[in-house]
Amino acid sequence: MTQLSFAAMYEHNIIYHVYNQSINYELLFRSWKNYQVFLSKCRTHLLPHADIFAYCLMPDHFHFMLKPTELGCQLSKSGRFLKLGETGPELRYQQNLSQAFKTILSSYTQKVNRAFKRRGSLFKAKTKAKPGYQDFCPEIDLIEGKPFTHFVPYLRTCFHYIHNNPQKADYVLDPLDWEFSSAMDYEGLRDSMLCNFELTEKLLGIKRKPPKSNQFTWRQAG
Repeated sequence: MTQLSFAAMYEHNIIYHVYNQSINYELLFRSWKNYQVFLSKCRTHLLPHADIFAYCLMPDHFHFMLKPTELGCQLSKSGRFLKLGETGPELRYQQNLSQAFKTILSSYTQKVNRAFKRRGSLFKAKTKAKPGYQDFCPEIDLIEGKPFTHFVPYLRTCFHYIHNNPQKADYVLDPLDWEFSSAMDYEGLRDSMLCNFELTEKLLGIKRKPPKSNQFTWRQAG
């Protein structure tokens, strides 16, 4: 009888900072259309499995701040046999959210490889996910038993860190000038149809500004 194992990476009650980057700093997005294609895949595959608070796509990496849904934490129907050198049960399964990221990165890589006549992997093998407060909480070793409200200031810092990435990298002078993040969404300039504004306000106290009269959606921009 085939033995099964289940890799649990996400918990439903935690807000995560999820990120990955290209191999050897190769460009992930070579055109405006590339960014669009990637975000379209995120709408299709991520939204059933996570509530997104913020995102930012950079030329060679990406960031998401999200909270898995209950469905996202459930066992995926897709499993794989052990690779050479691995030990343990014969079949390994991921959670739905992990499988969703795998699908996005794999299908996007295939599209880029066809378009630019390249071969091989584009992204690093493992997409990393850590609690959103982890890199910003000074007393990280003393957090056990703390209520959720204790983490909100650090989660807000993570939220703004993601939006400030393009400015920090000297791509723009103002985060609002970077089209490929959710900063414009929260300013009311656009709705990229990815972020759960209501949940962000409820849990983090970050409110989206009223939509401007010239607001457009990402689909309309395409």
